[in-house]
Amino acid sequence: MRLARFAALPSLLAGLSLAGAAHADRVCTAPAADPAVSVALHTTDDGMVEGGEVHWAVPNVRPELPSMVHIVYPLAGDHAGARPLQVITLNAVTGDDIVRSPTASIQIVVDGMEMAVRAWDLYAKAVEQLNERPPAEGISKASFLGAVPFSSTYQDGKRDIDSSAALMRIATGAHTLEVRLLGQDGLPLQDHTYRLFDMPAPSSSDVKAALAASLKMSEQAPASCQAY
Repeated sequence: MRLARFAALPSLLAGLSLAGAAHADRVCTAPAADPAVSVALHTTDDGMVEGGEVHWAVPNVRPELPSMVHIVYPLAGDHAGARPLQVITLNAVTGDDIVRSPTASIQIVVDGMEMAVRAWDLYAKAVEQLNERPPAEGISKASFLGAVPFSSTYQDGKRDIDSSAALMRIATGAHTLEVRLLGQDGLPLQDHTYRLFDMPAPSSSDVKAALAASLKMSEQAPASCQAY
């Protein structure tokens, strides 16, 4: 099956996974023929490649909707590594969710097992701003989008055992990945399930094509790459 298209986000998501490439000055991101697969190359200003990742936009259960989950693999030569580096969830909320809870967190559930929870800091900040400056049409009409990454370490460098276990389970062949938006009381405001078992992971040919496009961009159009 063809994977769902999620335009304009690969570069943003590549930036979220930049923690493992602290010396990179630019990230050059290009898709394969299948736009759900992209390669993000970390390069220095003089064009030296420092590393990279393969981003897979997991298809939405409804093909007409964009992907809301990206699984990030290490770039191992010209193919994706076996174990994911990160799961990045893209979370959209409307006024109904905002009214029901002033803070929120994201939980990932793999094959029915509750694996990891991370705070969605942007949610609380956005709600605070909306309360301070309510939109003319009211908070019930507001909406916003934000990303929450799950990796083996937190931003402060401490190990995240729960997320590490989730990534390992995905690497060994998970069937389903469920993403829950939890309110302040810990109860789900939203719940989305992705059927990993019937979705092809990034193919070698797609990764090679995206890698070639990213290398070409870094060499011929470095200004098109995202600077950090």
